[in-house]
Amino acid sequence: MFFILVLIILLYLKFQNRIPILMYHRIADIPGDRNSLPLAKFEEQLQFLAANGYQTITLDDVYDYYTNNKSLPPKTVVLTFDDGYKDNLTLALPLLIKYNMQATVFAITDWVGKENKWENFNKKLTTTMDWSELKKWQTAGMQVGSHTVSHPFLAHLEPTMLKQELQKSKKELEERLAVPIDHLCYPYGNFNKNVCIASKDAGYKTALAIFEHAPLWQIDLFALPRIPIPAKQKMWEFKLKVSPIHTIFIFLRQAERAFKKLFK
Repeated sequence: MFFILVLIILLYLKFQNRIPILMYHRIADIPGDRNSLPLAKFEEQLQFLAANGYQTITLDDVYDYYTNNKSLPPKTVVLTFDDGYKDNLTLALPLLIKYNMQATVFAITDWVGKENKWENFNKKLTTTMDWSELKKWQTAGMQVGSHTVSHPFLAHLEPTMLKQELQKSKKELEERLAVPIDHLCYPYGNFNKNVCIASKDAGYKTALAIFEHAPLWQIDLFALPRIPIPAKQKMWEFKLKVSPIHTIFIFLRQAERAFKKLFK
């Protein structure tokens, strides 16, 4: 017990200045879908952040913080949404505005305005934001990033296809939305060293993973870890996920995953 306490203290001292990056998908109440967070739970989380002095920042701020030592408020958090579902606009956005929060949506360029058929997990199909809706998201003060062209496992692609997934999505988003697209999100959190190098070569400033394989002992702007927010997220756990010890949560998830692999 003493060893565990000492370990937690050491980890806290090491990671206390890291910025928590939260990962959402849908804002919807869909039984059995762990990636769909009910609207009431999402508002409860935003209420907690607002009431306790948290400020949301952009990935541009994260980049400047880690590269240029930009000063940030004492309590900061990044909110991200994968895939760009329409309910991010219709349900999440009004609450983000209500609580004065910012967020980033990562859009899949070949699936903009279409049903989410890239997900072969027997999920209920839904629609993503179309180009005009992504512009509405932007106009409201939110950010858009790239989630590739077709949502593949990037580490499985040969170099030419990898380059196309990264560069083509960036180019189309910039042309359609008339803003620089500097931030990338790896589909399924899947990446390796070659993917990181290709992402940097494609002109991105940051790329987001989830927790698996994301380095914790040093900052890698092309493998930034995120913390998933599941459908049944308990508030006590959410509070830990945005606290200065949030990286310990990621560390424990990585340890859990490594332990399970030993017995496969």
